[in-house]
Amino acid sequence: MDRIQMLISQIDCVDKMMTAKIENERASMQDQFFSQLGTTYQKISLAEKQFYVKNGCSPKH
Repeated sequence: MDRIQMLISQIDCVDKMMTAKIENERASMQDQFFSQLGTTYQKISLAEKQFYVKNGCSPKH
């Protein structure tokens, strides 16, 4: 019976470690996604500003 309890304890420990690893991976992926989203937003914002400046300096007919 002791051996079975030890095996159950080890399985529980591995389960907790795997759950923690999955949660860390998920958090890392979310951080990377939001970082890329922020970078993309900045690039789009800059492109819009350049577009408006370019059109603002265009000769008017």
